[in-house]
Amino acid sequence: MAESGSFAWYLKTLRDIDFEYAWAGMGIIHAFLSIMTLIFLFTLATMIFRARPDSPENRFMSLMLYVEGLKTIVTWYAIYPFGPEILPLMQHWRVIFYTMNLLSILMYLSLSSFYPVKYLKFMSKDSIKNNLYWALPAIAIALMTILITTSGGVYEAINGSLHVECPTGGAEGSAIVETSYGEEMTGNCFQEHSPYSYLIMEQSDLGRLLLMSPVLTAFIALAFMRNAQKSLSVDEDDEAAQKSTEARAIFIGFGGKTFFQGMTLGLMIIVSAVYGQFNAADMIEMEASASMKYYFIALYAWLFSSLFAGLFEGTMFTYAVLKNDVLGIDEKLRKTFSTAIFATFGAIAFLVASEIVENLIGGSGWMGGVLIGAPLIVLRKPVFGMINGFSSRLMPESFTAGERSYLEAYSTVMDDFEVTEGERRLLVLTANNLGLSEARVEHLESWHNATIVSPSEEE
Repeated sequence: MAESGSFAWYLKTLRDIDFEYAWAGMGIIHAFLSIMTLIFLFTLATMIFRARPDSPENRFMSLMLYVEGLKTIVTWYAIYPFGPEILPLMQHWRVIFYTMNLLSILMYLSLSSFYPVKYLKFMSKDSIKNNLYWALPAIAIALMTILITTSGGVYEAINGSLHVECPTGGAEGSAIVETSYGEEMTGNCFQEHSPYSYLIMEQSDLGRLLLMSPVLTAFIALAFMRNAQKSLSVDEDDEAAQKSTEARAIFIGFGGKTFFQGMTLGLMIIVSAVYGQFNAADMIEMEASASMKYYFIALYAWLFSSLFAGLFEGTMFTYAVLKNDVLGIDEKLRKTFSTAIFATFGAIAFLVASEIVENLIGGSGWMGGVLIGAPLIVLRKPVFGMINGFSSRLMPESFTAGERSYLEAYSTVMDDFEVTEGERRLLVLTANNLGLSEARVEHLESWHNATIVSPSEEE
């Protein structure tokens, strides 16, 4: 297509979205958001590693977030109208993606090295947990190599990749299909949406298994963290209490992952049970039908839930590991999480409203977006307040050792509910020695004042 790489192509593809058979625009949106999610998770992973680079737990958690970030960009190729020359690269990427899935399975099962799980206490040995960050990737690579070798090659293990070109006026049998394995194929096009092109992956039984297994394994990790939290909460030691809080945050992270991805995985299974097993590559031969429409609904529900699960998981894991090490990390994560929820809700509401209005009255669907967008702008503060309240329950206020020291000093001078000029100078000196900024000091004092009761309030 002459305009394939231009702004006009993006505009046409996005405007063609109909939530029935023209889903290429949703692929662009997902690919763009997946790259943003990868950057976010990589940033969190780097923060975790740099906070304590010699800590086995920090190395493990940072590696886990790097892996989760790579898994989110499964359909990165949808962001641009690439030609068939990219098919060999897609095959290499698929090997990397499935290797990351294997690695995430191993990492979920290895969390017991850092949080005591009943019957798995042997995993906490230094000889094991100190080497997980390099041993698990090596095992995952070895397993993937064995799977590919015993299957007879990459194509035999996970099948191939296809580039489909539908020319202007394309109709049944007019699709030009090029494959990563050199076989010639033909397929159907939707004439009303031509010209267009897309990349698609065939999927083997092994590929389906590797795609679903991390979600199923996350349920095991969820049980591990629940068991660890209960075990640690019994011990009244400060260190055990801190680890219990970490286990709770990681439990919530896996809870969000299993909830969102578990629901969409269930939806894909239901669609397959009702309409039969569906290979993505079957699209090139299918005509418009309910099975195709519902398959795409389930597929994109899965893809977008993976992004939100990654954001939620990454935020909770970072809170768990850094809440007592990085100044104000809990507050920053709460703000980021609240903003992400608000933006996601607004974007979904805009798209759905636009499509509903377009289907009901025809013409441009932007009116539906306006009908949804205007109230959201007006109600922004109360909506944000509700989201912030939810975020605070997920990530309670937490303080570093330096912040706790300042709070102790501030609590002492606030015995009489007043701070004299001399006491303020001492507090400023204390804050400077502890490396606390003026904004952070103000936050700490506001938090302290909100949690105590003055004599006038007692009366």
